[in-house]
Amino acid sequence: MIQDSAAGEPESETTLLEVSGANAYGIRVGRGIRFGAGELLGPDVRRVLIVHQPTLAAAAAELRESLTDRYEVLLAEIPDAEAAKRVEVAAFCWQIMGQADFTRSDAVIGFGGGAATDLAGFVAATWLRGVKLVQIPTTVLGMVDAAIGGKTGINTAEGKNLVGAFYAPVGVLCDLDTLEALPRNDVLA
Repeated sequence: MIQDSAAGEPESETTLLEVSGANAYGIRVGRGIRFGAGELLGPDVRRVLIVHQPTLAAAAAELRESLTDRYEVLLAEIPDAEAAKRVEVAAFCWQIMGQADFTRSDAVIGFGGGAATDLAGFVAATWLRGVKLVQIPTTVLGMVDAAIGGKTGINTAEGKNLVGAFYAPVGVLCDLDTLEALPRNDVLA
């Protein structure tokens, strides 16, 4: 266990898990840690796209605000659940990135459930053949499966996750505070 301290907030305990391999990265689990995304992005990033679902609009705006002193931050609101994992939605994200002149040194943050992190990972993997990716899953399934392992993808009419890539994030932030808004059955599932 390591101690984590956000600016102006009391220390909260976080757990760090390491994913080994060619593109090793850490998974941090704790409370309030989503606001530490800038530490994972580093100083070379200039622009960040936060991909989020409509139910997380206010939380995405807070996350954006926590990053605006260091980065130009844009928001991409995507549909909920599997409706997000369509090529048209990926193209919407690419359009935002293109219009903002995203380069290979810029980044994407996936903020939401498994569908949001799948899509954000795919967008990051395919923009200029890969930009930095930080995953901030907000559901239990997103935290234990979708945001971990570098699985990214979108659906086609022929099936689920038929188009995708394995693309490791630079880190995953599992902020337990984001689970508090979920219905009890979603947490228990």
